[in-house]
Amino acid sequence: MNPTEGWIFNIQRFSIHDGPGIRTTIFMKGCPLRCLWCHNPEGLDRRPQIRLTSNLCEQCGRCVTACERGGHEVAGESHELHLDDCISCGECVSVCPSGALEVVGSRTSAESVMAVVRRDIPFYETSGGGMTLSGGEPLAQFEFTKELLRLAKEEGLHTTIETAAMTSWKKLSALAPLIDLFLIDLKHTDDARHQELTGVSNASILANIRRISQNGWPFVLRIPWVPERNADKKFLDGLLAFLGSLSAPPPVELMLYHRLGSGKWSALGGEGTMPDDIPAAKPEDAEPWAIRLREAGYMVTIR
Repeated sequence: MNPTEGWIFNIQRFSIHDGPGIRTTIFMKGCPLRCLWCHNPEGLDRRPQIRLTSNLCEQCGRCVTACERGGHEVAGESHELHLDDCISCGECVSVCPSGALEVVGSRTSAESVMAVVRRDIPFYETSGGGMTLSGGEPLAQFEFTKELLRLAKEEGLHTTIETAAMTSWKKLSALAPLIDLFLIDLKHTDDARHQELTGVSNASILANIRRISQNGWPFVLRIPWVPERNADKKFLDGLLAFLGSLSAPPPVELMLYHRLGSGKWSALGGEGTMPDDIPAAKPEDAEPWAIRLREAGYMVTIR
């Protein structure tokens, strides 16, 4: 694939939670983790996907006729997706009269992305903002990520990357000169539990965080705080021990679990991985963690 091209699923302008100041956040497709609480399932697969907005559907059945792979079942007021064999050709989207169907994800050039980013330069200059790469997992598209960062630095922009840091140290080292701030998600310190929650080991993640700390690269450690999943004593104790082992402990952000992404799974023809009876977390739920971390001398924010 051309390194100056890659797959994205959204560009969000005027973001204020993805790094300092006002930012333009590029959401990139593809991720090696499968976190049970994922709120951006459209970022997991590198391929484009069909998405249904049910309340816009007129149940006309045109998509059923257009799809040769049985991807749509329309009966009465119900519209179900069966996308196991879908190739995202977009035929169903093209015949939908109400805009209920769309293709999520597009292959685009780094220069096209930067054309959008440049529109917000006046806001970066007044707020100390810049460009953030998110996902999905930006490191899953290493060459494209590198090109985006290179172009941003040519413009003199502040750059941030949201990542799980699950990659080779060689790749991280190659990107580091182009990154002003790493926002690193850590799902659990216990490897076995991490595998249960995300499908992958945390060995390379923890090793990379340690080396990032040793090198003095600016980073924030973000903890997805999810009730009945990773918000347990074992993780808190492990987190305190891990932070204590770092040469330069970073600020910590406790990212409260929310349910805003729960409907995205069915919209993509899949099933969510979080039960409906697990509620969104509230700031007071995570406050005991914040107190213990602050008592140990760490800077903590609850988001």
